[in-house]
Order: sequence, then C-alpha cells, then structure tokens
Amino acid sequence: MRPLKLTVSAFGPYAGKVVMDLERLGEQGLYLITGDTGAGKTTIFDAITYALYDQTSGGRREGRMMRSQYAAEDTPTFVEFSFQYKGQDYRILRSPEYERASRRRGKDGERKMTLERSSVTLFLPDGTE
Repeated sequence: MRPLKLTVSAFGPYAGKVVMDLERLGEQGLYLITGDTGAGKTTIFDAITYALYDQTSGGRREGRMMRSQYAAEDTPTFVEFSFQYKGQDYRILRSPEYERASRRRGKDGERKMTLERSSVTLFLPDGTE
C-alpha cells in the first residue's frame, strides 16, 4: 500500500482541517516522520489506522475520543485517506461518533448539542462506493 493523501478535520490535536499530501514523498517506500514531542506525529498514524480499521494505532483510544478539544462546535470530525494498492487508487472517509451543535435552534433560541453518528465510506477504483 502506498499512501497518497491524508486529510484530518477536528481530529486529535488538529482543530481545523489539515491536508497532508503524502504523494509528494515519492515512491521510495520508506518515510521518516519526525518532530517535537506533542507535534502530532502519532496522530498521523492514528488517523491512517482509524480510517482503515476504526481503531487508533495503539489501540488505546476509540474513534469518539479523537475529536479535537480545540475544534469549533461546527467543525466536522473526519479522516479521509487516499492510497494506492496494486496500482489502483482507493479513498476512505470515516467519521467517529461525536457531539456537535444542532443546526436548528430550540424554542429558547439556543442551539443544543446533538449526536453525530459514526460513518464510513470506501470509494473503489471504479468510483463506486
């Protein structure tokens, strides 16, 4: 499997949407991910593993635990991972269960919190889901 692109939104320490173009790394097959403590290195592996298997890389955190505490209430939480396998391109979009602000206001004019259900979509090389 060759990673092509990883997009995270309100996932782990990433409060907003972050796109990582992994295709630019080339085809060498060996990559070094480095950075300061707390920079989000493990979150990259967590995001890829979560997208593929609905688990984080260490298996210690569940998907619903991965919503960023720094994200705005209206920022959706998801991971989108594009990869190539045996020359074919695949894309997977997965969202954990999390609470978000309701789109409608209550009688008191306030927005209540509502549960956004987890979801997953796998896009196959021929474009089908």
